[in-house]
Amino acid sequence: MIGSLVVSLSFCGWAPPRATAQSRSADAAPPLAEQQAFFKSQPRLLYGCDLILADWIGKPRSYDEQGMKMLAAMGVTQVSINIGWVDVERTRGQWDFEYLDFLVDTARKNNLEVMALMAGTPDWALPAEAKGKKRVGHRYPPADEHKDAFVAFCKRVANRYRGKIKYYHFWNEPNGCSWVKDGCANGDGYALYTKWLKIWYTAMKSEDSGLLLGAGNLDYHDGLAEGYKYLEGMYREGAKGYFDTIAIHPYDKKNTGPFHLRGIRDTRRVLVANGDWDKSIWITEYGWSTPDEALKARLLTRALAELNSPSLYYVTVACYLSLTDPPGEKGYGLCDKDLKPRPAYTAFKVFTQARKRIIEKPTAPARLRSPVSPAGGSK
Repeated sequence: MIGSLVVSLSFCGWAPPRATAQSRSADAAPPLAEQQAFFKSQPRLLYGCDLILADWIGKPRSYDEQGMKMLAAMGVTQVSINIGWVDVERTRGQWDFEYLDFLVDTARKNNLEVMALMAGTPDWALPAEAKGKKRVGHRYPPADEHKDAFVAFCKRVANRYRGKIKYYHFWNEPNGCSWVKDGCANGDGYALYTKWLKIWYTAMKSEDSGLLLGAGNLDYHDGLAEGYKYLEGMYREGAKGYFDTIAIHPYDKKNTGPFHLRGIRDTRRVLVANGDWDKSIWITEYGWSTPDEALKARLLTRALAELNSPSLYYVTVACYLSLTDPPGEKGYGLCDKDLKPRPAYTAFKVFTQARKRIIEKPTAPARLRSPVSPAGGSK
């Protein structure tokens, strides 16, 4: 979540190639009304929420079960679950999916879609420069010599959860603190990220072409206000065709608005400029770290309303961070650490219930007029 300033590439002297008339025509987006109609026909999961897992904070599994029940009661549509290679194959050739199976099955029992984040490399597959460093599995992709093992992991996941998980996304904030450079200075790391994105996408789709696969999960806020340049870099490295949607984390760090809206709009602009007007945006993290619970409840209500507004028609997924406070971060949670609801939990629930009533409200049958004869008189 904590990002670094994205490094501008202007010093390289790179300039985008001038589009020909033919390429402009081929890539041109249709009229706005057609774009809106297209996205209106797509599945929309706007009421997601992350769950801080029991395994992370030393709680029993009943904590996960209770948390998912609370998500369902709140009107949540999907929950995020991490599927880390580092967690399921700590020792090469020894697989352990037992906890993940429990989480996926518990989500499904509560009618929650699963958004699966795939990130993290086991120690035995790390590149040489990462060896000896502490807790770097979440930052480094595998060494090249372990590409086949990574592909095998991806295929195993896609097959194991076929029909249970449709939505996956790759890595977390690679333009910020979750990539290879120390000090969160990863704004220029899109070449390596795109390389492994292509490998991941190809492996997953080879087993299940119906999956929806998201790229990026880009950190994006006032302190990292040019996150779109990372996406532009991905395109230059050949990312086009290797993602179904772009995921971003448009945090409003000032606690004054629902999102970093400029980040959302800039991301959309880059997609359209590269001929991907039909690629949606997933907001896979948003939220506010504040002790002012009344403020957080108001901001959350505004955010949910904004997600339903015509202006963000291309946002098809949104996921709040999180039901409880992440480890080491205070103020985000909709509940306290003991799952006692805070005002923002109630605000979320009130909003989703109101939306459900609007959607399910029966319409009055149309009044039938008496047939009228051509001469104007009733028959």
